Amino acid sequence: MPFHLSNTITRSLEAFRPADPARISFYTCGPTVYDDAHIGNFRSFLAADVLRRWLESPLCELENDTRTDEDKAAGRTVVHVMNLTDVGHMTEDAAADGGGEDKMAVAGQRLAEAKKAGTIPPEADIDASDPVAIADFFADRFMEDAAMLGLKVATDAARDPSLMPRASANMDGMQKLIAALIDRGCAYVAGEVGARAVYFSVESFPSYGLLSGNTIEHLKGGRAAAFPMRPSGRRSIRRTFCCGKRTRRT
Repeated sequence: MPFHLSNTITRSLEAFRPADPARISFYTCGPTVYDDAHIGNFRSFLAADVLRRWLESPLCELENDTRTDEDKAAGRTVVHVMNLTDVGHMTEDAAADGGGEDKMAVAGQRLAEAKKAGTIPPEADIDASDPVAIADFFADRFMEDAAMLGLKVATDAARDPSLMPRASANMDGMQKLIAALIDRGCAYVAGEVGARAVYFSVESFPSYGLLSGNTIEHLKGGRAAAFPMRPSGRRSIRRTFCCGKRTRRT
């Protein structure tokens, strides 16, 4: 029987029909490297690894794989990409206004307090004020744990780091994307000088909620103070969320 997956849009099981049955690529969300990953985190990473291994297996039959038996026996290439978030993951990431602190900053505070208390382990004796050092430390520990669990994406990334890209290494692309949203009228800049933010207007994307089911009509109302006025003077409380924000410098 051909391999089936649950289609989130149709809410039904459908045969998996990749564009190229001989070479399948997919992306999964990786960890935020502000702390060690726990077993609950690794559950999702292992699920992705199991999927990847099944797709690679000769037992995985695909409905649109019309290759010859000889070609099928040669195997199937599966390219798995998983990111590492080392910047921009806020402590209140469920809040539409992007509230809270960057988790890397929180990690620095936690490490500084541990140093002061003398409870920090020798291997974690890093500069608590350096977010890059913090990210590198926990990213290395994640890779060690992932390798011990046999995650193939970690093994692949050891040879090709582009398979586990870091958020901090792709800021230019993010900024260009946000700028394009503003140019198309899908996002707007608001807030005080020195702490301005870009907000996405959900109303500009008619199919918003198609995957999640959280359609515009069902969006939870936000706090009025959380969303600065648009340049037009109209405040969009229910139908907006933060794309990016500038932090105040001290």
